[in-house]
Amino acid sequence: MMLVTLYLVFCMIAVLWFDVTRYMIPNWLVGSLLLVYPVAVLLAPKAVDWQMALVAMLAVFAVGYVIFAMKWMGGGDIKLITVCALWVGLDHLTDFIFLFAIIGGVFSVLILVARKFLPLVPQLAGRAFPRILRDNEPIPYGVAIALGFMAMFLTDKIPVLSLR
Repeated sequence: MMLVTLYLVFCMIAVLWFDVTRYMIPNWLVGSLLLVYPVAVLLAPKAVDWQMALVAMLAVFAVGYVIFAMKWMGGGDIKLITVCALWVGLDHLTDFIFLFAIIGGVFSVLILVARKFLPLVPQLAGRAFPRILRDNEPIPYGVAIALGFMAMFLTDKIPVLSLR
């Protein structure tokens, strides 16, 4: 299980990097999280209610499809939330959604404030900023999703990894 745990950490760090630097979450990354889940279920230290985890994933996908169609969130973000819902399962899904929503709100406010005030700093005036700090750019929400998932991980709320 240690390899699965390390892989999850690697994936979330990769999500952070890709979303901040490229504003995209690669399909191979999200797909690998999906493919590792059955292995984790088989290696889990106790029985896992994987059927309800599938229900959580499908429910998130259905809602996420509408959110994507309304152009409120990108496809990579929706795919990541969907796969993370599989890992956290139905019992912890609302905790996960609440966490990444709060983290996303705080992160968004910090980015928006930085975008307004950094150009006003005399030493930075006239400099080119990274895309994340430019006005009228989207907020890379994969950051909030990955951090929310990591928080679930750290609070032992990912059933396949839980010893409780």
